[in-house]
Amino acid sequence: MTTPTLPLREHVELAPEFLEEAEAEFAAGKPLKGAEMLWGAVAHALTAVALQNGWPHDSHGSLKRVAKRLPNVPGASHWLTEFDVMEWFHSHFYHGQMSDRRIAQYRPRARRLVNRLLAVAQPADG
Repeated sequence: MTTPTLPLREHVELAPEFLEEAEAEFAAGKPLKGAEMLWGAVAHALTAVALQNGWPHDSHGSLKRVAKRLPNVPGASHWLTEFDVMEWFHSHFYHGQMSDRRIAQYRPRARRLVNRLLAVAQPADG
């Protein structure tokens, strides 16, 4: 059984929107919400890649499998390594365990990862 999902184009549009919402939340002093928006951006970008390739995408675990399936690009961080780092943002939303320093260190990685994923998930019509 396949879980209904938004169309590919909407996932591609939502990912950068969530990146911007994350920045607004961090600027407003709301790191928990900012962290979850970063995770949301990554999750939508991964879902777009899954849809583009016909891969399952209906659970957290299936999104991790998407990261495992992507080929590595020389000179770029391993997809799965980046996924694991982004999971920290998701966990931070619930537990608040990331330091301000670590959040600042990993925020740019979220943007780079989303941009890399969206480059892989270009919709057929655009």
